[in-house]
Formats: sequence, C-alpha cells, structure tokens
Amino acid sequence: MITVLNLFDILPGRHGDYANYLRGVGPLLARHGGRVICYGRTQTVYFGEAHQEFCGLVQYPSREAMDALSADADFRAIRPLRDDSTTNYVLSVIEDFDTMQAAIDFMDAGGHPEHSTSGDTHA
Repeated sequence: MITVLNLFDILPGRHGDYANYLRGVGPLLARHGGRVICYGRTQTVYFGEAHQEFCGLVQYPSREAMDALSADADFRAIRPLRDDSTTNYVLSVIEDFDTMQAAIDFMDAGGHPEHSTSGDTHA
C-alpha cells in the first residue's frame, strides 16, 4: 500500500479548471484501485514551511497501480487541467511501515531496512 501526499495552491481564476480535473480523476482513481483518504484546505501549519492552501491524501494498492493511473490515456487527457491550474505543487509518494514497531526498528537500524529486526519493514 502507498499513499500520495499532494500539497498545492490553485492559481487565481483557475478553480473551475481544477474542479473539472477532480470530476474526471475520481472515476480514474477507482479504475486503478486508488481512493481518496482526505482532500481539503490546509487550516494551520503548526511546524515547518509548507504553506500550500490545499492538501490531498490518495491511497493506492501499490506503486504499480499509481504508475498505471499516470500512464492511463484518460488521465493524460485531463492532467493539463491540474497542471495548468495549480502552482507550488508537491507530490510525495509514501510507502508505509506495516506497524509502528517496524518504523522503530527501521530507525534503530539507522534507516537501513536490511539491518532492522522486524520482517515487515518498508522504506
């Protein structure tokens, strides 16, 4: 399982274009096993320098599923709606640890999964 973090701002006057992107991308996410975990406006940044107004978390069953969405001709057709209506876009792919203990083991091993004690560690 992977999760994609999206942080972005919408260019002035382009909210309608981004809304059209959202209308089109929903069925494509479902086609490739993706699902929106959370999508909304950033309310407060308590720590750090991320000041994008919008944030989304999208989960996929695998990196391959995410790559299949990116390669989908229907997605490529609507992607300009997203790309041309946003700025300050950050997209991060997160491969999750199966458990908190797996994260602890990974950190205790100095960030090297081959040295961790848990068998379910992901980097």
